[in-house]
Amino acid sequence: MAKRLASIGIGLILVGIGGAALYGFNFGKDLPTYSQQWTFNANELHRLNVVGDQGSMEVRFQPSANGVNSVKIEGRADEDVVRSMKEARLQNGSLDVRLKPAKQRIFNLDFKSFRTRQIVTVSLTPEAENALETLNLSNDSGSMHVSGAKARTAEISTDSGSIDISGYEGKQLSLANDSGKIHAANIHADLKVKNDSGGFSGEQLVGALTVTVDSGSIHVEHLTGAAQLSVESGSVGLLKDDTSSADIKTDSGSVSVQLPSSFAGFYDLKTDSGSVHAPEAKGTSGEKIKVRTDSGSIRVSTTDE
Repeated sequence: MAKRLASIGIGLILVGIGGAALYGFNFGKDLPTYSQQWTFNANELHRLNVVGDQGSMEVRFQPSANGVNSVKIEGRADEDVVRSMKEARLQNGSLDVRLKPAKQRIFNLDFKSFRTRQIVTVSLTPEAENALETLNLSNDSGSMHVSGAKARTAEISTDSGSIDISGYEGKQLSLANDSGKIHAANIHADLKVKNDSGGFSGEQLVGALTVTVDSGSIHVEHLTGAAQLSVESGSVGLLKDDTSSADIKTDSGSVSVQLPSSFAGFYDLKTDSGSVHAPEAKGTSGEKIKVRTDSGSIRVSTTDE
């Protein structure tokens, strides 16, 4: 019986290898390079959407050095992707660029794609920056690095891979991934983060912050704005630069909160298993620091401690 099962297993492996080889078990040469650029008037681009595939994506926003507004994308991609990209046009205020094949082949194990990096450079005058309303960046698998972006709202997501964003200015920013760490720095916007596994870290954040993590820690330094932080399994560390409220919940993990010495609100701290340490609340203002944890210690301190 054992020999029969082993034979069946070996047969299935061979069938899988054969199918992979037939449908794209690809270790071949690097994909061809490409470079594509779109130019436009100052009030023409309102929505920028870039959809990636596998491999990393780097998006750089920079001031226009010559008064020309442009979006330039370069890297390596399949020929059909390059052809589709060259056909993309800025229409009705939107530029939609797909960096992935229109059809995904079954058993397509293209290891070349995992080694690629797509670089998106957005050069805008101040007038063009003000005209950009929405920014949507997504990737199937691979890290995403975004710097200097300015838009009213932005959504950045990847199924599997880290997200690193710095220098964003706008009204709202959403970051989401299934697996991988998320990091945000120097953000001036209300920020929402959804992370299944990996955790979130941020510093120099100005605006309301909402973070939901299933597995991983949350670590925030120098937040100016209200905070709503939730994690199922992992610790939470929060350093606030202002006296606005915070609502923190964790199923399993310790919580540490540091506040300005001028905080004059209330504390609402409860843990089912663990110690609680906090200074005496002044209770002369309406702000509240609320912390709930099923298992873990809670520590609240002020900057003068």
